[in-house]
Amino acid sequence: MKSKDQLTEIAASPAQIARSLEALAPAAPSAAPTLGSEDAYHWDGDAGFLMAVPKVARVPLGMLKGIDRVQDILLKNTEQFARGHGANNALLWGAQGMGKSSLVKAIHGDITGARDLSARC
Repeated sequence: MKSKDQLTEIAASPAQIARSLEALAPAAPSAAPTLGSEDAYHWDGDAGFLMAVPKVARVPLGMLKGIDRVQDILLKNTEQFARGHGANNALLWGAQGMGKSSLVKAIHGDITGARDLSARC
């Protein structure tokens, strides 16, 4: 009898393990957020979703000086991406205050401005 009880316990073990693993598993991800008509979003890690940016603070692309080569490369790459063509990831590096975010925002504004102009024509 003892071996039959042991076999019953062993047979029940996988089910117990499965229940324990299910209890430890993270919750199923929620549905992907629906993007609105805004041009920019930022990730809110605490909330766990994208938040629309109603107005992006930026300077015109022409105001950025001394970065022509990098600006041209990033602009061309971003235009390719905006058109749905092949594009590369970009890594901008430098000390704080060197204009990395300003460049990205200016290129974003340049591309969305060009899109808005072509939509009006």
